[in-house]
Formats: sequence, C-alpha cells, structure tokens
Amino acid sequence: MAVGQTRRPAVSPYARRLARERGLPLETLHGSGPDGRILAADVLGFVPVVAPANAPEVAAAVAIPIAAPPVAAPRIAAFATSLSLGALGDLLAALASTGKTFDIDDILLRAVDRAFAENPHKSFDAPVALELVGRQMVLATDPEMPMTLLRATRLAALASDRDDAEKAAVLSLRVLPAGDIRPMMMPLLQGRAMRLAVSVNMAGDHADCLLTTDAASVDEATAIAWFASLKSAIENPLRLFV
Repeated sequence: MAVGQTRRPAVSPYARRLARERGLPLETLHGSGPDGRILAADVLGFVPVVAPANAPEVAAAVAIPIAAPPVAAPRIAAFATSLSLGALGDLLAALASTGKTFDIDDILLRAVDRAFAENPHKSFDAPVALELVGRQMVLATDPEMPMTLLRATRLAALASDRDDAEKAAVLSLRVLPAGDIRPMMMPLLQGRAMRLAVSVNMAGDHADCLLTTDAASVDEATAIAWFASLKSAIENPLRLFV
C-alpha cells in the first residue's frame, strides 16, 4: 500500500532561523507568503493556543493566524575600504607564467575564509555564497584548502545551473564589473548576515570594497576586525597560498 508523504512547508531561511531560535515547529505555523510560504512575520506573530488547566489534554497546539505586527527593519552597518592590488597582480602574473592561473574570484573567496578563521564568531560557521547573474552559488570552502582545489570547486559550480539562494550562508560575495562606478550602499540579501561588494578599477591596480552587515547578527567591532583581516590578506597575497 502506498503511503503519502507529508508535504514539508515552504519557509524562508530567516523565518526558519527565527522558528528554530524560538523552538517553534514549522508545522504549527501558518504561512502568509505566496503558496503558503512561511515568512519571518508569521513566526513573529505566532500565538499558541493555551488550554485551560481543567480542559482535556489536546494532541498539539494550534496556530491561530493573526494580523502580524510590522517586522522591524534590520540594523544595517556599512564599511568601505580600498585595496591595493599591486602585489597581488605581480604574484598572479608569476603564477600564470608557471601554468597556474587564478583570478580575483578565487583570491576573494580564499581571503574571506581566512578572515573568518582569524575572527571567530558564532555567525561565521556557515558557508559563503558567490553572487552570479540571477542566482547564487553556496561554496563550502576551507581556509586550508589548496588554491587549485578551491578554483576547481568554483569552476565546477559555475558550470552548473544550480541556484543556492535558499541555502544558508553567512555572507554573499559580489564581484562587480571593472569600471569607474563605485557602490555606496548595497542591500543585504535574504538570509545573509553580510554582503561584500568588490569593484576593481579599469587599470586593475586597486579595488573598492563595500561591506554591508546586519548589526543584530554581527556586531560592528567584529565586522570591522573581519574587514581589516580581509584587506591585509589581499594586500599580502602570499599568505593566501601557504
């Protein structure tokens, strides 16, 4: 006899995290999003039914849909810096002459992981998402992974058509096309506590970086220390290959 499987409710990453922190089973929540998707407002507005002391025991709590209160906007903090790429350019040219080719995406991914390793924080235990046109790739890299393997992992993911926008990640990385336009503010992506935008200038000798963070998840002091570690790693690139 075929047994039907219970359909798992659709839920946004942020709502899933809120529900886990509050100990709320997703099955007790009523989704107000498209196709019944559970949103953060549904978790914040959930009120369980409490049975009176003399009432018969019930099998489970019942979620009552109510008008959800407005969801508070995240506390955003933004930081900017300029990276000198002279030493990195010389190193990449020397490696290319030996047949080992790397580009800025590989360097940034390694520098991001190194900065996480040097600045331990409870939010830094999730992988990194690389932003592409219309999709994201979540890459479970390691600061000790050989650069050749990191590059191969990135290229294999790039060749696929997968979209990991719904997967957990602490940071999303966006490499902007080379040009003279520099970002002044970038919104956080859903389910990401940090977003790093990097714009390399036309000459390729420096890059402007903008880090946007949810200050409720990553405090400003931690974000600044992390950003400083990233800058140091890229401007002293030999550290990334040893």
